[in-house]
Amino acid sequence: MVVIPELGPDGMLPPGRYRVTREQLRARFVDGRGPTRAELWRDWEAATNLLARHVHVNAAWVHGPFLSQDTDPPAVHCVYWAEDLELDKAHLDVAAAKLLRAFSRPGYVRRRLGMKVDTQIAAWHCQPDPRNTDDYYAQYCTRRGEVDDLLQRLALGSAGAALARADAWPRRGYVEVIIDDYT
Repeated sequence: MVVIPELGPDGMLPPGRYRVTREQLRARFVDGRGPTRAELWRDWEAATNLLARHVHVNAAWVHGPFLSQDTDPPAVHCVYWAEDLELDKAHLDVAAAKLLRAFSRPGYVRRRLGMKVDTQIAAWHCQPDPRNTDDYYAQYCTRRGEVDDLLQRLALGSAGAALARADAWPRRGYVEVIIDDYT
């Protein structure tokens, strides 16, 4: 695991993805930083544990204001990664399928379950030899790159303003928290 870099002058992580443990994330962005962050952490842990009871969660990409100097971020924003085959199996169970749908819709877990966690689910596709691609590999690579790109963006204009070229630039980083690993 890497050391989480210092926040930049803008109060955010520098652009990039940083692989960390739960303990590192908690020590850096929760411990000693007030009751709001402690509550958000409890909600994120509860959401993560709930999802992990229904599908093998490889990792979580945590992003947004929680990873900033903001003393009262509104929520923990998170993309959970689970292998596509595991997601397919989990969808065969009615209760698990409902839960996966809820976790796949940004804002839904927050509104319906009362947890201050905005979630998405992304499918990891295991392709040991990229030279022998299957029908899903290109789609997976595109989606993974798209998610990485979007998590590092930060629109600078006022709410509702048209986006400009500079809004596509990577401006902030995020962390990859290993949950059950990519095994």
